[in-house]
Amino acid sequence: MPWWKWNQYHSMQKKYGKHIISIIGFCLFLTFSNSLGAQEIYPHSLTNENYLDSVNMRKYRKKIDTRRIKIELNRITGIASFYSFNLNGTLTSTGEHYYNKKYTAACNLFKLNTLVRVTNMRNGKSVIVRINDRMHPNMLKMGRVIDLSHSASKKLITSSKGIVKVVVDAIGYSEITPKD
Repeated sequence: MPWWKWNQYHSMQKKYGKHIISIIGFCLFLTFSNSLGAQEIYPHSLTNENYLDSVNMRKYRKKIDTRRIKIELNRITGIASFYSFNLNGTLTSTGEHYYNKKYTAACNLFKLNTLVRVTNMRNGKSVIVRINDRMHPNMLKMGRVIDLSHSASKKLITSSKGIVKVVVDAIGYSEITPKD
């Protein structure tokens, strides 16, 4: 390369070199930050892994109302209700605080930190929640399979009774419990 072209090339490299490096760095940051965020929420792909809590299934076997509750692999059909407003701020089974505004739920039949899709059988609306608490065992006798937080229940439950027939499908597992 002739010396007069070298000077022109060198000035362009000085002028735009920093911008190119910062653009490449920003693209790498976006690539890695997106993959890490998705891995925290959905670390396992949906396989034949059993998300049902076998210990609790044996423990509550006699309390499950089999006329109202249908249990399949990673799918439960039954009745959903919602938490009392008075429980806002109390500790859950995972050790975190329960808040009405979070998309969480209580369920005795799935493992803790399981992500589930709860679908209203009447209108097809659904919401994704994380299991972070356990219900009272007597709820299973009444056909209840899941207790939703207030925010999640607003999307599904439209009846004045506060209950609705739902299908609960396990979609993944979150190994990381969110901090309060």
